[in-house]
Amino acid sequence: MIVESGSGAVQWDLKLNARAESPGPATLSTADHRSAFLIWGEYQAAGNETRSRAPLQKLYLFHPSYTNVLLELRNSTDQIIAFSATLFERSRHACYVLLRGPQPSEEPGSVSLMKRKLKEDVSESRVIWLSQVAVDSEQYVRDRLYRMRFHSRV
Repeated sequence: MIVESGSGAVQWDLKLNARAESPGPATLSTADHRSAFLIWGEYQAAGNETRSRAPLQKLYLFHPSYTNVLLELRNSTDQIIAFSATLFERSRHACYVLLRGPQPSEEPGSVSLMKRKLKEDVSESRVIWLSQVAVDSEQYVRDRLYRMRFHSRV
């Protein structure tokens, strides 16, 4: 659930299936003084709620400009230990960093660190319409979110 800080109004409410070890959410401040939200889980459309396997870890982007849209950025079956979203190059380059490797309950193994540019994932994302009414085209939504500018809080 995402709530507007000024009014307390619910901006967005959606259930995503997630594993216990799924990374927590992250936010990035945008130049229009809003926040983009990065959330891990697995979205299941209404009526398609059967689950016979552990949910995949998928990364989704939500922006308050499109309360009826969820962008599926990345599908990952990798074991994600840590996740963080940040800005590089002084408010210009939004990215997220993944630390992948075995979970604490598993045997020791390889660990890798990966940085992904948010713009690259937005341009290749899958648009999920949360309501039956699609106001804009999928490509228009991707293009608009691709052009989104970010702002450092510091």
